[in-house]
Amino acid sequence: MKIVAFCGSPRKNGNTEILLKEAVRGIEDSGDTVVTIYLNNLDIKPCQDCGGCNETGKCIVSDDMGQIYDAIKNADRIILASPIFFFSLSAQAKAMIDRCQSFWCEKYLLKKPIKAGKFGRKGLLIMVGGMKKEIGAQCG
Repeated sequence: MKIVAFCGSPRKNGNTEILLKEAVRGIEDSGDTVVTIYLNNLDIKPCQDCGGCNETGKCIVSDDMGQIYDAIKNADRIILASPIFFFSLSAQAKAMIDRCQSFWCEKYLLKKPIKAGKFGRKGLLIMVGGMKKEIGAQCG
């Protein structure tokens, strides 16, 4: 099974990375291999909503998203781990998700969904957050 994990935290060895590593360890202990991609280490430009992917399903911006597109297309399982910043995903995770607009165009505008492998394609979202307030995510 092909598994890719995206770490959306800008903090090296922070809580998000610690939890992601534990999830990956459990998967690897079961015999599968996980490729982990650290989004903060990549050059990912934000989506410009330029419409460049509307006709082809391919983003016209050339940067490190190319390796992410390949990883997602070839994955049976996808993990995204992100801290909660300002009640949302990190900027690194948001940038990656926004640039996946090309997948939406490919599937819905061009009617060419990405074919899943023999294991299908499923995902896991790990959100890490907590603050000492009565609103938002709280540690238990």
